Amino acid sequence: MASRAELASRTRTDLLAAAKRLFAEHGYLDTKITDIATAAGRAAGSFYTHFTGKEQILAALRGELAAAPRPTTDTIREHITACWTALRTHRPTAVALLQSAIAASPASGRLRDELAHWTTPLRRHLEDLRDRGQPLPGDPELLAVAVGAMLVGLNHALPTADGATADTVTNLVLHGLTGAER
Repeated sequence: MASRAELASRTRTDLLAAAKRLFAEHGYLDTKITDIATAAGRAAGSFYTHFTGKEQILAALRGELAAAPRPTTDTIREHITACWTALRTHRPTAVALLQSAIAASPASGRLRDELAHWTTPLRRHLEDLRDRGQPLPGDPELLAVAVGAMLVGLNHALPTADGATADTVTNLVLHGLTGAER
């Protein structure tokens, strides 16, 4: 027979899996707590034993996205590819985070904060390039957030991955719309 701790852990795991599944099917904004509890085969009260609300369950899922592998080399292509791979691997969570941030007041800065968080490795790489004397077209944080905005927008817009998105965004970042080598 399972202990209380094991049952609680299983309930929490089931709630997280149900939330992720429902966020993928219906989106964050259209998923209710009762939907999550029902999909997990639990009562709504069980949800509140583990989470205070949707924001808290989303924060727990966010940890999966934050734990995604980081680039193994130090190129812009690797950073963009790592970010894109994490977004696609954890698409339901990434889309839910995007929807939650967009639903917040623009003055809150939540969307910018999410983008800055997701692109921290790229920002650090750009800062390193700047510090080594390589000219950049702007502030490393703003550049990283702009790349992040492209990636999260494409992650939301593209129902299936085509395998070329990270390369296309990388080429856009490196060569601009003209395609000219720099």
